[in-house]
Amino acid sequence: MINCLLIDDEPLALQLLEDFVKKTPYLKLTGKFEEPLQALPLIESQQVDLLFLDIKMPDITGIDFFKSLSHRPEVIFTTAYSEYAIDGFELKAMDYLLKPVSFEKFITATNRVKEYIDYKNNRDTKANEYFFINVSHKLHKIFYNDILYLEGYKDYTKVYLSTAASPLLILHNLKYFEDLLDQHEFIRIHRSYIVPISKVNTASRKSVTIQSASLPVSDNYRDGFFAIIEKYAK
Repeated sequence: MINCLLIDDEPLALQLLEDFVKKTPYLKLTGKFEEPLQALPLIESQQVDLLFLDIKMPDITGIDFFKSLSHRPEVIFTTAYSEYAIDGFELKAMDYLLKPVSFEKFITATNRVKEYIDYKNNRDTKANEYFFINVSHKLHKIFYNDILYLEGYKDYTKVYLSTAASPLLILHNLKYFEDLLDQHEFIRIHRSYIVPISKVNTASRKSVTIQSASLPVSDNYRDGFFAIIEKYAK
């Protein structure tokens, strides 16, 4: 389901878009506004996937309003003035609908958005599960959730996995993996070690345990590590 929000200073145009949304099974209306600034709290809450935004409005144009957003959902601009089309597409708008908007054009535009969001969600889900890396001239699939910890040796890194009896020895230094892995989940605790927070059994000022392994926590990384750990403390 795609959560969408409507902004248009013309009540009739707003009503037409609302009727179209209600006819479209994969769209859910989360709000409608005649004043753009009234929509800000809902947009910034990141609960909006798609914004239908009129361009020519009295106090602020839709273009300027969209540029001002810190969180930008996908957007379809609507207007009676075709000269704004280039500005809209420069902001990577999904589409640009000229008024009066027909249901046929509306469906074509929203189908494009649905295909894009489905593709992006599917891509992100797959990317979050695993990665491939070269080990002894073979590409190995490594699931992020299988990583117990990583140990650096100059230009090499040992990757310890819950699914393997022996670690993988990979020709990349630890900094390579520090940049590759999600830094909210995989934390460097020592110049030689990176650990996934989800696999830490116990943590002290000097060490962490992961299964049967005890790994050192160094002075340089202690504060950053415990800043993350404390977010999970009860």
